[in-house]
Amino acid sequence: NNLNASGTRYFQRGDHVTAIKKFEDAVAVNPKDADSYYNLGSVYHHLANKTGDPTHAAQAEAYYNQCLDNDPNHVDCHRGLAVHLTQQGRGHQGFRLIQGFKQRCPDNVDASVELARLHQEAGNSKAAEEHLLDAIAKDTTHPRARVAMGKLHEERGDYGQAIANYHVALSRNGAQPDLHARVAALKGEGTSSTPLLSDAPLTKVVNAPDGNMRY
Repeated sequence: NNLNASGTRYFQRGDHVTAIKKFEDAVAVNPKDADSYYNLGSVYHHLANKTGDPTHAAQAEAYYNQCLDNDPNHVDCHRGLAVHLTQQGRGHQGFRLIQGFKQRCPDNVDASVELARLHQEAGNSKAAEEHLLDAIAKDTTHPRARVAMGKLHEERGDYGQAIANYHVALSRNGAQPDLHARVAALKGEGTSSTPLLSDAPLTKVVNAPDGNMRY
């Protein structure tokens, strides 16, 4: 836990070399820790987006799959891998990944939210809304489901409903500064920005899985 926390801090500072070393050390301490593999996947995913290097992309995919090998229901990893596959022009595989997640875990609200996100990014807002309604029916104040529903309303220009959904999300989890800022912006009270991280070189190579059946 300490190594993962330390690596996360270095990643947030933009020091990817040290972050990767910390996460690799965490894997060495516990080779079955899914979070360590997820963290490594996240770093290489970020580097793949920044550099366009296919080696970084392969590294990200390999580490994400190692995470799921150790925790098949890791929500953040499903999200990260689905996004990564979509960004690599393999959106159909991203859909299969999340559809399989929802089929295995029909009561998992996050699986419904992730499937809604993929449909929304594909331009199918109706299907996205159906999955979000399904998620909210299972957990009426689920923060991610409510934020996603709020974004749908916002895109439609229904700002009142968007703000209402955002407020429900904040009532459940108030520690969302970006969402507070978004509500303020919709009310004409301000805007927010997101910092960027710098690049870092590759450290070691991990082979991508062969014959993976998740997607």
